[in-house]
Amino acid sequence: MKKITIIVLIIFLFFPLVHSHSNHDELTKSDIIEIAMSAAPLNVSEKATIIGSDGSILREGNNGWTCMPGTPPNENVNPMCVDKAWQKWLKAFMEQTPYNSENESLGISYMLVGDQAIDNDDPFNLDKSKGNWIAEGPHLMLLLPESLMSNLPTDPYAGGPYVMFKGNDFVHVMVPLEVTLKP
Repeated sequence: MKKITIIVLIIFLFFPLVHSHSNHDELTKSDIIEIAMSAAPLNVSEKATIIGSDGSILREGNNGWTCMPGTPPNENVNPMCVDKAWQKWLKAFMEQTPYNSENESLGISYMLVGDQAIDNDDPFNLDKSKGNWIAEGPHLMLLLPESLMSNLPTDPYAGGPYVMFKGNDFVHVMVPLEVTLKP
């Protein structure tokens, strides 16, 4: 559990974006657990470990999944539930250490509430005037070898699954669960 807490703390320290005041202080532990659980189907989230936006373990789980209420600056609005492969990916991402998709296992992440806007091409771009930005609605994210992604588009508005962060260690497949409209 200490490893998961460290990963989540790193996640929350990575996104130093300007934001409005969070409603985190106004929410109860139960509210935050409910938000985190909303990221995945109940058969995944009800037995998952739940971590708060401050990295604390709010509830121990027993199914290998970890759910969190979101990442700053939107601490309680973009929840996600990740399997063990995604936990490893998140750790590498936050530490900006190499992650070789060809040598790792299949991973699945749920974000059934959607996500904040991010550059589809460069995972570390924070300048919204540059890049190919997407604010995806409800979706799944898949980790698999990049060599298996060659036939998928990188355009998030093409319809269907697409590759995010192509050519980067943190490449993965996005699977939108509703139509993604171009802004």
